Amino acid sequence: MFRLRPVQARWFEIYVPHDQTVRTTEILARTGAVELETDPRLAAGPDTHRLGYFVRRGRELIARHQDDLPPARDRPGALVGNPVHLANQALHRLRVWSARLEFLQEQLEERQGERDDLRYLDEALRAMRRDGLDPDGLFNQTRFLCKCLFVCPKTSRLETAELAGPTVLVVAGPRHDFRILLGMADDRTLIQHLVVEQGCDQVGIPPWLTGDLDNRIRLIHAHLKQVEQEIGSLEKGARALRADPAIAAARADLDTLSWYLDKAARHLGGQEICHVTGWTTAEDPDRLQATLWAAGIEVVVRYPAPPFAAAPPVTTLQSWWAQPFRPLLMLWGTPDRQEVDPSGLLALLVPLLFGYMFPDLGHGLLLVLFVLILGQRWPEIRFLLPCGLSAMAFGLVFGDVFGFDDLIPALWLKPLDAPLIVLAVPLAFGVGLLILGLVFAGFEAKWNDELAPWLAMDLAVLVLYVALLAALAWPPALGIAALALVHFTTGTLWQCRRQGLAALAASLGRLLYSLFELLLNTLSFARVGAFALAHAAFSHTIMTLAQGMADPLSWWLVVILGNVFAVVLEGLVVFVQTTRLVLFEFFVHFLRAEGRLFRPVAGPASPRAGRCG
Repeated sequence: MFRLRPVQARWFEIYVPHDQTVRTTEILARTGAVELETDPRLAAGPDTHRLGYFVRRGRELIARHQDDLPPARDRPGALVGNPVHLANQALHRLRVWSARLEFLQEQLEERQGERDDLRYLDEALRAMRRDGLDPDGLFNQTRFLCKCLFVCPKTSRLETAELAGPTVLVVAGPRHDFRILLGMADDRTLIQHLVVEQGCDQVGIPPWLTGDLDNRIRLIHAHLKQVEQEIGSLEKGARALRADPAIAAARADLDTLSWYLDKAARHLGGQEICHVTGWTTAEDPDRLQATLWAAGIEVVVRYPAPPFAAAPPVTTLQSWWAQPFRPLLMLWGTPDRQEVDPSGLLALLVPLLFGYMFPDLGHGLLLVLFVLILGQRWPEIRFLLPCGLSAMAFGLVFGDVFGFDDLIPALWLKPLDAPLIVLAVPLAFGVGLLILGLVFAGFEAKWNDELAPWLAMDLAVLVLYVALLAALAWPPALGIAALALVHFTTGTLWQCRRQGLAALAASLGRLLYSLFELLLNTLSFARVGAFALAHAAFSHTIMTLAQGMADPLSWWLVVILGNVFAVVLEGLVVFVQTTRLVLFEFFVHFLRAEGRLFRPVAGPASPRAGRCG
């Protein structure tokens, strides 16, 4: 995985019982993702009164909607942030969610009741059509008569004598019996009471249900279809609410905070525990807590804001292919979290530059064998493995094996046959690398909220540099350079408008210095080609000396000693030059190295970084 910025460590704190402090720090050390640091602040616990209020209200909502919420975790999770703020936020989310869910449930119940009434009406009307009954006189509302339709199970029995007056019409449907009661309006309560006692339910008759039987059945079907669609939409909305991940997280936070109040916060007043603090680079906030719980230490890991004066450490790229070059980056310093992490680029740049300056298939093979044999004993030399492979590759490109330039054909060219091309290629590579460094500076300006000054002035420097180089081959590029100069002048006047012309003069001086520095940096990459030519010339010298030897033993002695000398001396000089090019020609344009390296505690950790009551 390649990333452009370092990873900033996160401040954590754990409240641990006295007897488990040492074991806790040892377990944290084994994760390789923890750096212990004493918190300069007093170990202040959360406001348990406010925290308890928010948690109690949240638990009440959880209990009310137990069947609608996602299941609880088997153990509490880590607390990322202030506990009181987390509890308040979780309660607010649950309240909003509860109101929305209850509204949908009420709407759903209404629509489902309407759907049931429509289905009962459809069954009743079909039965009336079968029996030849006219619904006009039965369903039309009047001022004096109570006309009620009831749906009853097939097992109900109605004693008409109990009604004492109302007229009852019974219509038998395929699944239910329907009773239409006609009586005085004053009998409405008595009618409903008597019929409901028999297990019947009253069916509402909508005012839009008019016309003959067939028309009424069609109207019911049309309304039933519409109601079904509304029910489907409401059910979909309710399912979405029940599966809302934010609500699952809110419940998990409240579960954790409830456990925290019961198990940890109650001990804070008496200081019966140790306060273990530090930094961690664990990507998953639950990782430290899960590790401790797996070891039988039931604590909650908190991730509050770090102390004000604390400098958060960062970790650079940790991939296996980038780690061998980490010491080279440390020679310059540690990038801050708002700077570019060049660790991944080093794994490409260093082998390329080294291999181009040391192009020999045999010499590269010796470096590879040296690392394979002694790499386990001296891990610091692992960077020589990709450098050796690169040297082997460029040895094939230039057709050079242990100084013999006639054993294998060159895949590209022989350096001494085309020296200008050998010099020009690294120059072009250096131009691209310097442009990349200036672009990186633009990224850092954006991360530091300084993009406007960079666009006003530094971008003009980048364009001016590219245009002046392009003008060597394409003279019209000088027009672009002139526009870049105008852009720089305008941008400087705008950014430094309060300082006046003195600031413009100082900026123009810095512009000349930057262009001169870029020119020197560009020419520095010519040494890459020069070393490739020097290697070819040195190999040619060795072979010329060997050919002057009269006997085979002397020939072999010159060849072997010459190659050993080339591997040791040239290899050392080439690596020094590679380091210089990377540090002083590339890093200087964007890397300020103002960060602090994350150094995980290793082995049995001391509980020094903690505060005990």
